[in-house]
Amino acid sequence: MRGLDFQKCKLGCERVVRIKDHESNLGEFDVMFCSSCKLGFTNPYPTEETTGILYESKLSGDFDVIKDSFIDRIKDLLSVRLLKTITCGRSVKNVLDYATGNGRFAHSALTAFEDSNVVAVDYQSTPPPILLKHKLNIRVQYFEISDKAYKNKKYDLIILRHVLEHTHHPVELVKFLSSLLAPKGILYIEVPNLKSGCAKVFGKYWKGYYVPRHIFHFTKQSLSKVIQLAGVSGKIEGAEMPLMGNTISIITGIDKKNVVVQLFGILLHPFQMLIELVSGSSTVLAARVSK
Repeated sequence: MRGLDFQKCKLGCERVVRIKDHESNLGEFDVMFCSSCKLGFTNPYPTEETTGILYESKLSGDFDVIKDSFIDRIKDLLSVRLLKTITCGRSVKNVLDYATGNGRFAHSALTAFEDSNVVAVDYQSTPPPILLKHKLNIRVQYFEISDKAYKNKKYDLIILRHVLEHTHHPVELVKFLSSLLAPKGILYIEVPNLKSGCAKVFGKYWKGYYVPRHIFHFTKQSLSKVIQLAGVSGKIEGAEMPLMGNTISIITGIDKKNVVVQLFGILLHPFQMLIELVSGSSTVLAARVSK
């Protein structure tokens, strides 16, 4: 990772856990941890040239199609609530959802901020299905990440949710997105917490590791270092993200899209929260970054 001496990390680190790739059966991977910089990384991990292969089929959980199901309605409500909480009642005119995935947060932003214009970007040439439904809505646009058009705007809110752990150059990405912020704009970053209580309890069955797609595994200290090296400031807090359904799927081998698995995931979410409460940790780390 540029800005940190990553080669030193690889020389002086220890293995946290060995995990099987449950998405594409590419084998087993180690999650390593550098006690010096408090950063975790997947070993081996895909190179920049081969990373795209992991996503081009759109079969991974990053591209789960949003339907009008009971579960999706709950997720939509939670997404809207989170977006409103992030902005604390501020006026939001322009939103950028960077690496939008299945488009849920770009879609939710249209509801959360009724007068806003939303831009969603990703590596795919076509938008996710949920955004195709809005193709005649002038308030939402989709671009490929390589497109220059979205880079000429300033945004009141930039969403970087569960993206930083996928990129080879997190410092540069935070620096780039910060440059797109409007005055008093917010860059919201969310990543899995390597030191979460559930990661310790469930070990190789914990979805938060998501190897090999998660290249880096952040702690509060290493995420803070990334933000600092990017030349911006941000407050890092703990946050929760329901992952019990995914964990049940990994343990049982039953597809996570199975309704029973999803319902059990909802029912067991209080158990996830209890683990994090007892351990004094959180499932994910969230940072609100400003210039």
